[in-house]
Amino acid sequence: MPVFLEPDQKFPIVLERDKDKPVESRPTFFAKSQSMRGQRRVADTLDRLSEKDISNKQLFDDIVETLSVVLVGWQHMGIPYAKESIEDVIDYFEARELLRLVAYNQHVTPEEKKSSE
Repeated sequence: MPVFLEPDQKFPIVLERDKDKPVESRPTFFAKSQSMRGQRRVADTLDRLSEKDISNKQLFDDIVETLSVVLVGWQHMGIPYAKESIEDVIDYFEARELLRLVAYNQHVTPEEKKSSE
């Protein structure tokens, strides 16, 4: 069965800056696995990041809207997960990193990443 069709399928995402923090306190996002349609939506949002004629308000709104569709939770952020709180826990560059990782369903754990280096 395709991964995105499995019930409750989600994967953890750890930002590069947090990968060396202890597991018990590491800030972690949880995202839904994306179908090609979902990946296209995220990729379209990423493409808009380089447009010159888009306002900052529209750009930030697009990023938050896309993340609110693909993120399903987080842990160790200091506040409970809520779609309305996305802008309160990350900055623009972290949002871009999250979008990139979600677009390609990249969820290699930091431990797996370290062991492959």
